[in-house]
Amino acid sequence: MHFTLRLLLFFFVVAMALPSCVSKKDFDALQAEKGKIAESLAASQKKVQELDAKVTSLEAEMESEKTRLNGEISSLKSDLNATQSELAAAKKATAEKEAQVAEMKKQIKDAFAIAGDLEVEDVNGNVVVKLASPVNYRSGSTRINKDGRAAIDQLAETLKNNPNMHVLVEGYTDNEQLIEGAAYKDNWDLSVARAMKVVRRLIKKGVGSEQLAVSGKGENEPVAPNDSDENKAKNRRTEVQAAPNTGTIYKVGGE
Repeated sequence: MHFTLRLLLFFFVVAMALPSCVSKKDFDALQAEKGKIAESLAASQKKVQELDAKVTSLEAEMESEKTRLNGEISSLKSDLNATQSELAAAKKATAEKEAQVAEMKKQIKDAFAIAGDLEVEDVNGNVVVKLASPVNYRSGSTRINKDGRAAIDQLAETLKNNPNMHVLVEGYTDNEQLIEGAAYKDNWDLSVARAMKVVRRLIKKGVGSEQLAVSGKGENEPVAPNDSDENKAKNRRTEVQAAPNTGTIYKVGGE
């Protein structure tokens, strides 16, 4: 019996001694490490939540931006289609106007072609009537010579046969300056006077005044350099520029 008691007492002492194998220091260290792990886990979870919220927010922003960009693209496509339509319409209108101008020029040329003493040329996009005998002048003069008068008379017949045709009579001079006391103030005045001389003869021959307009260019727009007497004589001239009245169909020849 004493042996049994001693044995039980031995086991009791051993059992009580086992927990003391783990020191308080080690236990506290484990507890501290556990706490750090828990804090790290909580921080990670918080970060995951924050990142998840950011992802959700960015996805929403991206969807909103996508919607906005799609709207802008759609608007740009609509504007592009409208512009392309406008461009096509403008090209069509331009082609139609060019065709009308070409037809009008043809009609003008046809109208003047009946007169053998007249030639029609395109000069800088304008229809210019060239007389077989150019209307040229002596220096400082507005007097038209015999050949010039005959050419103007032929032009008058064409204009009378085409009462809806309008012409601009343009006068020019060389670069010689007029002397003091001359009949005209300057080359501008002289160029207008030359054009008016032609216009008055056209009216005298029966052309309606409403068909005629006058322009003086002075010494501007020479046809030859003013470097010789011959070239200066070429620049002392009067030209006729044909212009149709709106929607006019011209007659070729008389009634």
